[in-house]
Amino acid sequence: MEAVLFDFDMTLIDSSHAITRCMNGMAEDLGLPRVSREQVLSTIGLPIEAAWRTVWGDFRPEWLEHYRNRYSALERSELKPFPGAILLLERLGRKKIRRGVVTNRRYARVSVEAVGLASYFEAIVGLESVERPKPFPDSLELGLKLLNVRPEGAVFVGDTDIDVKTGIAAGVRVVGITSGNHGEGELSAAGAWKTVPDLEALGRLLGFE
Repeated sequence: MEAVLFDFDMTLIDSSHAITRCMNGMAEDLGLPRVSREQVLSTIGLPIEAAWRTVWGDFRPEWLEHYRNRYSALERSELKPFPGAILLLERLGRKKIRRGVVTNRRYARVSVEAVGLASYFEAIVGLESVERPKPFPDSLELGLKLLNVRPEGAVFVGDTDIDVKTGIAAGVRVVGITSGNHGEGELSAAGAWKTVPDLEALGRLLGFE
């Protein structure tokens, strides 16, 4: 194993509470229906346009501008790494295993920096870097290219069937992690190579006790 690449939201960090709070702030501003954390969890992993169409039945560019101007910084300030994230990334680094983030977030580096994790990664790929979002393989393929790793030398870790499909399309083994909205059965059915409940279990799977 030469590299481990990670999805970001609900894989490395819990973003569900921050996104729910900020979406409801915007909903109050613009007269949109409030959303529950469960609704937000069901859309995490989708590009923001698709996520908002799922919960509100529509997407308007002016909504996105309003969110970015008023809520993006607040959202980033409330993102929290999952327990074990930093320890796992440190252990991978000590083993000279290259590390990457591959996410459907735009301007991914800003968010990764906001939670203090940017220094742990040799590659950070967000939606702004590719033409097509996950589950198309473009972002994962770019991550592999930046890390100079062939697909068979890498593992991709993600919490949704979108991540699993992305890895399969790129020819990379996928570890599904059940810290988001998808359970072991769903991730396995999508084609995950292995599934784990959390990052500590992922460390054990990768050989770290």
